[in-house]
Amino acid sequence: MTASRSTTTEQAWPRLRLAPLLLAAQLGLAGCGGDDLLLPSAGQPAKIAVVSGDGQTGTVGQPLEKPIVVAVTDPEDRPVEGIEVAFVVPAGDTIAPNDTVVTGADGRATITYTLSTSSGDRIVEARAEPVVASPSLSTTFTAKAMPEAAVALVLASGDGQRGEVSTVLADSLAVRAVDQFGNGVAGVDVSWEADAGSVSAGSVTTGADGRSAVQRILGAQPGSYGTTAAASGLDGSPVSFTATAVAAPSPALVLVTQPSAAASAGVPFAQQPELQLQDPSGAPLNQADVRVTVGIADGGGSLGGGNSAKSDANGRVRFDDLSIRGEPGTRTLIFAAKGFSPATSISIVVAPGPPSPKGSTATVPDGTAGVATSISIHLEDEFGTPVEGAAASIAVAVTGANEVSSLPVTDQGNGAYSASYTPTHAGLDVVDVLVSGSRLHESPYASFVAPGPASPTTTTAQITRTGFIFVSVDIVVTTRDAQGNLVGKGGDLVEVQLNGSNLGPLQDNGDGTYSGGFGTFGPVDSVGITLNGVPIAGSPFHP
Repeated sequence: MTASRSTTTEQAWPRLRLAPLLLAAQLGLAGCGGDDLLLPSAGQPAKIAVVSGDGQTGTVGQPLEKPIVVAVTDPEDRPVEGIEVAFVVPAGDTIAPNDTVVTGADGRATITYTLSTSSGDRIVEARAEPVVASPSLSTTFTAKAMPEAAVALVLASGDGQRGEVSTVLADSLAVRAVDQFGNGVAGVDVSWEADAGSVSAGSVTTGADGRSAVQRILGAQPGSYGTTAAASGLDGSPVSFTATAVAAPSPALVLVTQPSAAASAGVPFAQQPELQLQDPSGAPLNQADVRVTVGIADGGGSLGGGNSAKSDANGRVRFDDLSIRGEPGTRTLIFAAKGFSPATSISIVVAPGPPSPKGSTATVPDGTAGVATSISIHLEDEFGTPVEGAAASIAVAVTGANEVSSLPVTDQGNGAYSASYTPTHAGLDVVDVLVSGSRLHESPYASFVAPGPASPTTTTAQITRTGFIFVSVDIVVTTRDAQGNLVGKGGDLVEVQLNGSNLGPLQDNGDGTYSGGFGTFGPVDSVGITLNGVPIAGSPFHP
């Protein structure tokens, strides 16, 4: 039986070149070398945690109502006694009995916490040093120091300003309600009163910083203007402010219709500005053909549309298509005419403009059949600012080997968008990217789809058998990917089995085909073919 098999094997390979099979054994060694890190064992500190007292709110200069308790436990969550716990508190705060407390039999360390006279949030750290060479153990807890009741009202800012008559002072008038330690106190009602002109509010409650502020609108006449701020029962109340109003140049430009408070870069204001010429007394000045120009007073960028206009017979000046060009930000506009006092607009918040097909880009990589091709799109307005929230304006379509009429687009944020599709056919795809109906300046994009890896389910074999006594079998295997595309390149292992015995690999022709043959005097009941160890479709064959 053994001699017969040997003879058959010797006769079976006169025409087949066989590659040697190399066997390798690998011994894996596992060890713990490195930093000599020792983990805590039972009875040794492994964790520290706050048990109680976290998140308390107290009054400045006073102890917190509840003590702070932390617990040190071993890896099995059992208390560990005799461990020093150090508490690190903000400057000015104090704890008792000491900064370092030794845990008791219950593994706990307890302190009382006294707040300093400064209000605000606190973060305190508790540290326990382990007895083995492992990282220090620590945890944190928080507290909040609230001010005492307000005792005084003090001037904060805005005194001694100068401004034109009938204008708002540049800086708000502000006072501050404070406790005995100078901490700002919220919730104090402050009454404001102007002796002429007006203030923006008659009563303003102090905020979290203890401040109450108003805008001061000066009266129509030059001179000194007084303002008082008062809070019942507080020392220093009322607080007095003085401002000086100076005469405005005459005549003047007055904005009767402000530009839009919010705009998109490069897009005309929804509400265009309108001005009125005024005489020195503030009455409308009916003067035609006064040219008024507009510029950016603050914020940078440039203006789009007509940046000048002439007054009509009633002294009205209207702009039609004014816009702000440039990066997002806040702008103010200034309007000027020879011989007139200028007018300044409100602050205008400029957002990114609409996406620009010229400034936007897309990246379309080459693809692989059966693998998703990811398309990256970056939208910018004409000034180079990323545009968010514009996924609906993007259309992506694929023609060529794999046609897709429309791909869904996902907004990734900060002007980045993505779309994807999974090609099934190898070949050339053409990807077209449009924004608001216009192609990106580099669109369409070419994507070359390569076949996927060879698949045994779609790979085919051509087997030719000749002879009767001496049988010759020739084999040609053509590899295809899972989608049925010809692989077109070598590198896979295609092996043949005769009657269940492995004869070795076929010749790799480098073009996705593998060929070889064998001859034998024995019977040929079955020919098995495997691709990378997996039988191909139809294997074993019975030629």
